[in-house]
Amino acid sequence: MADNHYPGRGVLWCTTGDGTTLGAYFLTGRSPASQARTLHRTSRGELIVTPSDAREHDHLRHYVAARQSPNWLVFGNGEQVSTVADRLASGQAPLPALDGLDYEPDPPIFTPPA
Repeated sequence: MADNHYPGRGVLWCTTGDGTTLGAYFLTGRSPASQARTLHRTSRGELIVTPSDAREHDHLRHYVAARQSPNWLVFGNGEQVSTVADRLASGQAPLPALDGLDYEPDPPIFTPPA
């Protein structure tokens, strides 16, 4: 990763040798706005991405990165995390909870979806 100027975001999900579940999330940024953000957990247990300086809310850079319940964990890089988590919390099954989502545009870069 040291040779990659923009590794993007990453998620690690594993079980340690003693059986503990471990999760990690990292993010990087190309623009000054993307670089001016931090990760932290809320009192409700959400992992959120927030501005580290005085910027207006931007849904492509400031969002809930992970939400969980005793039965599920949703993580991602945009506002779809809250949408899917809200749907699961209301009782929807995972497949319908993902229905109707689309890639978020990211002008001016227009990162390809796959």
